[in-house]
Amino acid sequence: MSALARVVVLGSLALLAACSGTKYAYQKEAFDTKGPFDRHFNAPKAVVYQAMKRVALRQGFAVEKDVEANYALVVSKQYQQDNLNTLLTISGIVTGAGNTADAWVAAQEVTLKSHETKQTTSVGFLSLSIPIPTGTTATLTKERGETVVDPVFYERMFASIEKEVPNVRAQLENQKQEDDARLRSEIEQKLRIEMEIKARLEAERAAKLEAEQQAKLQKQAAEAAAANPAPVPVPVATPAAVPATPAAAVVSGS
Repeated sequence: MSALARVVVLGSLALLAACSGTKYAYQKEAFDTKGPFDRHFNAPKAVVYQAMKRVALRQGFAVEKDVEANYALVVSKQYQQDNLNTLLTISGIVTGAGNTADAWVAAQEVTLKSHETKQTTSVGFLSLSIPIPTGTTATLTKERGETVVDPVFYERMFASIEKEVPNVRAQLENQKQEDDARLRSEIEQKLRIEMEIKARLEAERAAKLEAEQQAKLQKQAAEAAAANPAPVPVPVATPAAVPATPAAAVVSGS
């Protein structure tokens, strides 16, 4: 193959690749090690996740999916201009361990266009068919949809998350202190109730033992009394009293 033919073939291939760029989107993916969709934070993933959620809510995004156990978040926001309706959806996930975390964010934008279509109906009049308007209907057609790749957009979002991290960290620490204090109070109250119950049970047990001891002593006394009955006392005869003789009667008799 001559040099001229080789140049023509390579040029044709390059032209075909350029023309097929919009048809085969995967050809645009370079899988670079550094992209605009992630950011490293020197904070626990729970803190970064809450900061991400706050930033989205502060900007008016609605929460579509909130899986806090997996630190995954999906939010959306609608925009309208004339007959164009745009939906911006942001998906985020936070990974990491210890005091460091990585946030991954990707935004998708879909634009729908509203079209009004007139509706008519035909009415027969003699041999004619007359169209009469009956109203209009609105339909939405997709104009465009793509993933947002603007680095400036992600830079603004990550900068807002970075700014929010200290506030979330402080709030979570205060919340933890409050939870610890409440837990200590609940434990102390539980221990106090258990001690009161234990003291009451001990008092009831002591009273029961004392009652059983008293009943035992009374039973023993009754059994002893039954075995050794007390002697019946014998009545002692009292001599009859001799009436006294008056002194005058003795004298007269002499």
